[in-house]
Amino acid sequence: MASGAAKSWASITSQNLPRQDANTSAKQTPIPAYPTIAEVSAPPRIKRSPSPSHVPRTQSKDENVYILTLATDVRHHKAMTALRNQYFPTKLNKLAAHLTLFHALPGSLLESNIIPHIETVAAQTKQFDVHAAKPFRMKHGFAISVPKAEGGAAAQAVHAELQQKWADDGFLSEQDRGGCRVHYTIMNKVDEEADVAKAFEEVSDEWKGDWGTVEGLSLWRYERGWWKLQRKFEFAKKADGHNAT
Repeated sequence: MASGAAKSWASITSQNLPRQDANTSAKQTPIPAYPTIAEVSAPPRIKRSPSPSHVPRTQSKDENVYILTLATDVRHHKAMTALRNQYFPTKLNKLAAHLTLFHALPGSLLESNIIPHIETVAAQTKQFDVHAAKPFRMKHGFAISVPKAEGGAAAQAVHAELQQKWADDGFLSEQDRGGCRVHYTIMNKVDEEADVAKAFEEVSDEWKGDWGTVEGLSLWRYERGWWKLQRKFEFAKKADGHNAT
């Protein structure tokens, strides 16, 4: 288990984070404005050898790759990142907690195809609640699920709307042409089964779930394992004007 795991999740949330449940409204936290891709200086080309199933199908063999995730309210994001930081191996943990929709969008089609479609879908989508509900095991770690009835189906609808257009254009990777079951990866890349089992048991016993609000989409540029935020796309606010449950 990663360093710092001895400190319980309950103690972290009680000391550093406000409580929130499905019936409590959080303070509005608007998504800040971010520069467009054209305003971001072009990064150097990245030499990497990912799995063929994770590579976009374009003519360029060596282009920048982008990731699209759901963007949640700040309080929920901090809570899930705190849990990930507690259990993910410190030396391998380059990312905050995230709910990924697409893993490998090609930079060569960003301005002409990808961003315009994201803008269209985001403008037509209302914010929705999401519940990080139940831990489940993976081979080298574990994750927290988002049930269909508690935000998972809404996330799948956004994914399907984007995927349909991009699948017709033929550039999606094998992974991104598949289905979507959003989840938070909390621990991964741990070879010792005893460490994984102990951490999973601990979180399964203590985890009570955490509600948040999906406020939009975030587009990231992949750089040697790190993700650099490029732009956020806001969803329409809920009818009550609140950004969180």
